[in-house]
Amino acid sequence: MPELSILVPCQNDSATLESTLTALNDTVTHASLNVETVIIDNESEDDTLQLAQSLVQFFPALHIRILARKRLHQGFGSVVRYGMAYATGRYCALVSADGMDPVELLPDFIKQLRTGTQLVQCTRYIREGDTRNIPKIYRIYQAIYRKAVALLLGETISDTTYGFRAFDRIFVQALGTSSNRFNVCPEMTLKVLLSGGKIEYLPGQPKPFQEGGSAKFQLPYEIWGYFFVVLRAALHRWRLLRWF
Repeated sequence: MPELSILVPCQNDSATLESTLTALNDTVTHASLNVETVIIDNESEDDTLQLAQSLVQFFPALHIRILARKRLHQGFGSVVRYGMAYATGRYCALVSADGMDPVELLPDFIKQLRTGTQLVQCTRYIREGDTRNIPKIYRIYQAIYRKAVALLLGETISDTTYGFRAFDRIFVQALGTSSNRFNVCPEMTLKVLLSGGKIEYLPGQPKPFQEGGSAKFQLPYEIWGYFFVVLRAALHRWRLLRWF
């Protein structure tokens, strides 16, 4: 049984998937990690699925498994839950197929999880310079979101939204996630926090957005889901609504 299940949600990522797997393979082999890599294809309209199938033989250390979803909810959160349901590792890590994440942090993630931490998240807001590749509009909304979390939950969190993270799979599945879009990431973070779980943040710098694949995150469609999550968290904290 693998120690870590690396979940790689995909949708039309044929341009970047191979380079992402190459970076993962370099990290995994260098650190001798015991992993499985679960590629979840969400009805790609390009040749992402076929490319993934052809790459399995070139990365044996990744122990790649491929899941093809059909006629299911298209959102990122639903894809993450689907991958978690099929994962077999004690821990899971979310890795973007567009190659944006600093996957060299995975060995450090695992070290933290082995000490009893429930969630380890990459943060872009601890170390000077790590935000240079984040567009200004995203930095602004993320700053507002962090202030909302601090105001409503009384917690200062350095990075509430970045998806690159690793976590105790059973712990997170027991809490449950219901968000179908990218707001599954702050939902996961805030539920672990409110449940008394331990969270660690490690600094990292994502690659420029233009190096990514299809730029699936569209702020106007995601912002309200993000604030709905923090509102639900606040209502849970005030004992007005049970969130989990």
